[in-house]
Amino acid sequence: MQQFTRALGVQCTYCHVEQAAPLLTVEELQAQQAAAAAAAAAQAAQQQQQGQQQGAQGQAGQAGRGRGRGRGQQGPQMDYAADEKRQKAVARVMIKMVNDINAKYPVKVQCATCHRGVPNPAQLSDVLRQTMLTKGEGAAVVQYRELRQQYGNTSAYDFREATLLDLARESLAARKPDDALAWLQLNVEFYPKSAASYVELSRAHLAKRDRDSAAADLAKARALDPSVR
Repeated sequence: MQQFTRALGVQCTYCHVEQAAPLLTVEELQAQQAAAAAAAAAQAAQQQQQGQQQGAQGQAGQAGRGRGRGRGQQGPQMDYAADEKRQKAVARVMIKMVNDINAKYPVKVQCATCHRGVPNPAQLSDVLRQTMLTKGEGAAVVQYRELRQQYGNTSAYDFREATLLDLARESLAARKPDDALAWLQLNVEFYPKSAASYVELSRAHLAKRDRDSAAADLAKARALDPSVR
């Protein structure tokens, strides 16, 4: 199961439901609390006794050793037999697909091959394009920043210069210069030496009849890359 959770960047509760705690009577609850208190007292007494024994044997020899991690508080109890969550049904289909691919073709794939540590294995450009269409440029820019901050040092998404450039060119082809400007201004923020971004900025400003800004953008592009015409 750890292979699956790491591949999707999720916890067990993504597919499994937590077991409902049984309802206790007042007497049962008091007995449970008393048992827990007695167990805690016994553990404390045992630790104290062990500490005294170690002191008698000489604490100096033990000074460089760690104390161990201990189990700590246990996580929620899962009802692994329950099939209430849609994610669990989808996971079964995906696992079967992986097994079928590995059995039929001379390749070896895993959940991480597509998911790359995220539940939805979509490309960054698809994620941002959908947000731009449904929520606008402001939300798309915020989403890019958040994803870059969270996944920038992983292989989950492609944050290279070309991703936003391609989105900007799509927007220009669709006659949406404002969208293109949003992508390109974001791109030059993270890639200030991107001559290609300034060329596209010039095109976007021309589409908005802003010749002065277009000329300034083209001058920046030529300063970065003298081959720009």
